[in-house]
Amino acid sequence: MDSLRAVPPDFFADLATNGRMDTAMLLKRNGRLLAAWSHAPVSWEVVSIMAATTLGSLETMLETLRSPSPQIVSVVAGGNRILIQKVEPQAILVLIAKEIVGESYLLDAARRLLARLPPPVSNSAPRRVTLGPSAHGLPKNP
Repeated sequence: MDSLRAVPPDFFADLATNGRMDTAMLLKRNGRLLAAWSHAPVSWEVVSIMAATTLGSLETMLETLRSPSPQIVSVVAGGNRILIQKVEPQAILVLIAKEIVGESYLLDAARRLLARLPPPVSNSAPRRVTLGPSAHGLPKNP
């Protein structure tokens, strides 16, 4: 987890100016936040734990079905598009926007954000699972 020790304090600053993203988190798999940003007040303790649990649940389900663990998960639910991407074995990036925002935008935003971090220690190619009907600023809250 060495590459995530020094997450820049302005890691999500660009998201505040574009108006397309609602919430973003960089967190450990246990739910501990490394960086977070949202347009609206958020209960970070709940949201971060549930994001980590969501990925863990999907991994368990897929592994039980003898499928590989995904590196990227895209979900459309409740009018939102949620992208969860593994950053390192024990860290994930979560981006949430309205459903109207395309998956390609979230993937590009994730790529730009992760380029600001030292590269993760991994030799495997990303695997992706898409769920949902499409199938294919501050303020900074503490």
